[in-house]
Amino acid sequence: MWSESAYGVAMPADPKRVVADLLELRALTSEPVEGGAPQTVCGRPSDEPPLGSARLAWTEPWMRAREWFVSTFDGIPVEINTDPAGNLWVTLPGARPDRVVVGSHLDSVPNGGWLDGALGVLAGAEILRGLHRDGVELPVSFSVVDWADEEGARFGRSLFGSGAVSGTLDVEAVRNLVDNGGRHLGEVVAEHGVELETALTAGDAVSSIVSSAELHIEQGPLLEAADLAIAALHGILGVERRLIRLKGQACHAGATPIPMRRDPTVAASRMAIEIRELGLQHDAFTTVGVWRVHPSVPTAVNSRTEFSVDMRHLSRDTLDALVTGLEELVGRIAGEENVEAEIDVLWSIDPIAFEPDLIEFAADAVETRSGTRQIMPSGPMHDSAEMALAGIPTVMMFVQSLNGLSHTHIEDTREDHLEQAVAAFDDLVRKMIPWSAGRAT
Repeated sequence: MWSESAYGVAMPADPKRVVADLLELRALTSEPVEGGAPQTVCGRPSDEPPLGSARLAWTEPWMRAREWFVSTFDGIPVEINTDPAGNLWVTLPGARPDRVVVGSHLDSVPNGGWLDGALGVLAGAEILRGLHRDGVELPVSFSVVDWADEEGARFGRSLFGSGAVSGTLDVEAVRNLVDNGGRHLGEVVAEHGVELETALTAGDAVSSIVSSAELHIEQGPLLEAADLAIAALHGILGVERRLIRLKGQACHAGATPIPMRRDPTVAASRMAIEIRELGLQHDAFTTVGVWRVHPSVPTAVNSRTEFSVDMRHLSRDTLDALVTGLEELVGRIAGEENVEAEIDVLWSIDPIAFEPDLIEFAADAVETRSGTRQIMPSGPMHDSAEMALAGIPTVMMFVQSLNGLSHTHIEDTREDHLEQAVAAFDDLVRKMIPWSAGRAT
């Protein structure tokens, strides 16, 4: 019978291989960042020109990354398939089809970092290779997944692939989302074999998943501030995301006095300042991200302005208060500036709590590898949230981000911290496999 000790190997995954794979992927799918700040790689200064990740979902570099990823399993008897939502699955069959799933995402924001998402996918890949090297049949199967379009950087809807699996993806709501080039989401994903009419059938995978785990960089400053390398997570902050559309009146910049204008950009600017204050009042995260104006010429007052608002907190009640506050300030300022306002819901997700047993396993692994038992929540959203929403026992681990930065080309993590995180994540998986086998039907 399989057990944690059946292998007689303390750590079958090779953390150094994971770092090497991450560096290879970085070289394969990065582009120069014009005017970019000097960067470090693995915590060491780099003498190369600044490079940013180019793995925007549904583009050629993203597809190139996936092809390379699949090639890393050459010679291993894995099953590889892409589901109807574009998620890429690599499975090492065990005694039963019930499976433990680990992974994250290979897509990135434009000019993003080399670790965001990719760490979780490539760590999972090396754990799979390690399980295969040991030559003992697993009691359950083991899958590594690259979730499609986690970032939502192109169309504004994060967690596309994992949301399709969990069932939270609203197909009709996303069909006509438009990227900066004017292309619709439905049209673009179809070019990659994803038909929105059948995307939700990817949810058939849920019935076979017994447990799920994800390793990710923190993307914030808390671990570094506490001088800690890694942590287990007990959950993820809830998110309310809105698109504010303001309509005024275009007019000549030199002919219409300021008091007589209906300027949606001025209204939006006032709203952005108050949205920041709203976040501070509630000890929450509030962010104005997307910002678009029309006609966007120097000699005219804009006729239209739209911007996104992202609000996050661990409390559902606080999220509700943030939504109410946003609606109030948008309506009030629109009235004062004599512009029309609409608020569209881009995304809404409740705070997510992870599986208690898996949290304990993750905390044990963190303590074993780092000497400190650290448990914290995640502010950023992750695919693991969708797994938890689907009723799958789920957990996550974080590794420190240097300077607390992510979604930028200067994102980085020390090499020894990356290796420590992979080792701890491997420890977690070794506990999850027998636990999951005991729950599988």
